[in-house]
Amino acid sequence: MPIRMSGMVSGLDTESIIKELMAAQSQKKTKIENKITKHEWKTEKWQALNKKLYDFYTGSLSKTRLQGSFQTKKVSSADETKVKATANGDAVIGTHQVRVDRLASSQVVTGSKLGSVKNDAGETVAVSGSTKLSQLGVGKGTTIKIGSGSKNISLDVTDETTVNDFLTACKDAGLNANYDTAQKRFFLTAEDSGADYAFSLTATSGDALQKLGLGEVTYKKNDDGTVTYNDGKEVSGFSLKAASDSVVELDGAMLTSNDNTVVANGLTLELNAVTKGTANEYIAINVTKDNQAVYDMVKSFIKDYNDLLKELNDSYYADSSYGYEPLTSEQREAMNDEDIEKWEKKIKDSLLRRDSTVNSLMSAMKMTMAGTVDYNGQKYSLSSLGITTTDYKEKGKLHISGDAEDDTMAGKEDKLMAAIEEDPDMVMTIITDLASKLYTTFGDKMKSTTNSSALTVYEDKKMKTDLTKYKKELTTMEDKLSAMEDRYYKQFTAMEKALSKLNSQSGSITSLFGGSM
Repeated sequence: MPIRMSGMVSGLDTESIIKELMAAQSQKKTKIENKITKHEWKTEKWQALNKKLYDFYTGSLSKTRLQGSFQTKKVSSADETKVKATANGDAVIGTHQVRVDRLASSQVVTGSKLGSVKNDAGETVAVSGSTKLSQLGVGKGTTIKIGSGSKNISLDVTDETTVNDFLTACKDAGLNANYDTAQKRFFLTAEDSGADYAFSLTATSGDALQKLGLGEVTYKKNDDGTVTYNDGKEVSGFSLKAASDSVVELDGAMLTSNDNTVVANGLTLELNAVTKGTANEYIAINVTKDNQAVYDMVKSFIKDYNDLLKELNDSYYADSSYGYEPLTSEQREAMNDEDIEKWEKKIKDSLLRRDSTVNSLMSAMKMTMAGTVDYNGQKYSLSSLGITTTDYKEKGKLHISGDAEDDTMAGKEDKLMAAIEEDPDMVMTIITDLASKLYTTFGDKMKSTTNSSALTVYEDKKMKTDLTKYKKELTTMEDKLSAMEDRYYKQFTAMEKALSKLNSQSGSITSLFGGSM
């Protein structure tokens, strides 16, 4: 930076003069800064609007276009304490008879109580995780094998192998394993219920497992979902709870499952108790069409449609913000936070005013939902279901006749529910056809182009490029202004130097003539 002489000789307020000279040029910089700020705000507004459209596209709209969404069923159980049921669209309407023969169970091995042991110092202590298996009498060189499904873990016992090492081997085999120091015994449990999760315990030394309060366990899965242990021999010295599959009879068919949830023919049965042999061993499961669920889905779709349309309408028909520009730092300092927020909101709300893309989206929505659908040789529309627009001022908002939550329509004839009950296929055809057309339209508008990314309705790529261009313009303008300011200072400095030299020469001449000039 050159040396600046600010009016030292001339007495001029150089700083103020240069500031005034720069003010006009600085306005050009402010205009670029405002353009950048408004562009960034516009990008943010588009991102928020695009997200709402995408959420509608992948959520409510996507669901409503599928016929399967209309195949909702309602299920009731005669005794939910024993059998609870849910149904999907494949469930057969009618009454189904269920009998629970057996609940699924997990294999559990509970060891016998262990006594105290001698530690390395010869002291009598209780067994803990750090206790060495050798202290319990398991000899070095013994191999303990734990098998569960496809997992087979071998533990080769050394002088340093501990209770914790044994538990780790059990866990590696997929078991839940614990040594309870209060109960002084091992608890080994399969990771899940059912015959597929049975597990085995064997050792190369005949009494190694007995030393741990356990015993040998081998198993064979049977076709009926039960497990036979140790070739049917009685287990002694420890407790063994057998693994088994659940068994249920559904409409005469015998079904099994690893757990107490059985899925068949569109039904999901949660088994809570055995019913075979009880006074009322057959539980009635009643499946009916869930008309209310269909109504609620259509209502939810219409609400989501209206919410999105309102966002588009509010953006397109926003009040003009002519004369409003982003505030400078000086302007912000002179205003309170509330006024700043109102000022900026005025600008932000208007950024998509009369935007052609927004208009295209609104038009597509209104035209699609106002269309007709062929069904059994006749044309139907949303109005056939009591779904209509009312006041033109609402700009396309849809209302459902008879909707108790709609002040405009509450108390009127409930045409939608009546149609669902009378001809559900007609309702399904109308709604899915219109939703599918709108889904396709939105999909086309969100395709990737040279100016926009996939799943984006606005030109995000172009807007990013434009922002980069604006920022380059700002950098160029800042460099230009800096150079201009330096030039002004150089000129005023040169003037000050010239005046100083002139004054010096004038003083010299005066002294030559004895100061009498």
